[in-house]
Amino acid sequence: MTPIQQDYLISHIVDKITDFLIADFQLDIPSALNIVYTSDTFRVLSDKETGLYSQSPSYIYEWLKREFLTGKLDGAVDKH
Repeated sequence: MTPIQQDYLISHIVDKITDFLIADFQLDIPSALNIVYTSDTFRVLSDKETGLYSQSPSYIYEWLKREFLTGKLDGAVDKH
């Protein structure tokens, strides 16, 4: 997979998980984006070595939601 394809997938996932946050927590767009971009979930998602970008947005949102509600990221990704 090319870096451009990886970036596209990450952008798509960010769009979807932002939409999920807005729907679940009645947030405005700037607040939801702030949560996404400042999260450890996003840090792991953006690290292409983890391969997290190849998972579904719903799966990644569960990570983000757990992090948002508890203040910590569970289920660290193994780097290969």
